[in-house]
Amino acid sequence: MDEPRKNAYRYLLYWALLDIRQVAWIRVPWWNPFSWPRCWRHVRYAGRVADWLHNLAFFASAEFDGFDEDLFWDEVQSLEKRFPDFSPLRYRNVFEQRLEELTSGAS
Repeated sequence: MDEPRKNAYRYLLYWALLDIRQVAWIRVPWWNPFSWPRCWRHVRYAGRVADWLHNLAFFASAEFDGFDEDLFWDEVQSLEKRFPDFSPLRYRNVFEQRLEELTSGAS
């Protein structure tokens, strides 16, 4: 894997972690049980994203030796089917935009 591609995956990891961090600031109005399912869904989604990305973090630390890109992107498709309201496919756009920036000479 070339350096721009590695960089784009690391950049994706950074942006996804920013999304996961938002769970720390979820305010659940305990007096309104109707708000609980939405909050719970957000927490479940963040956990699934973390589960999806933990292997990416490992492979990023190992210079991507043995990393299977097809499997990685297949898993985001699965997330999209389960959590379309959170648009996990946007992570593909983050990756592609960063890769384009790096390969076109812009930073």
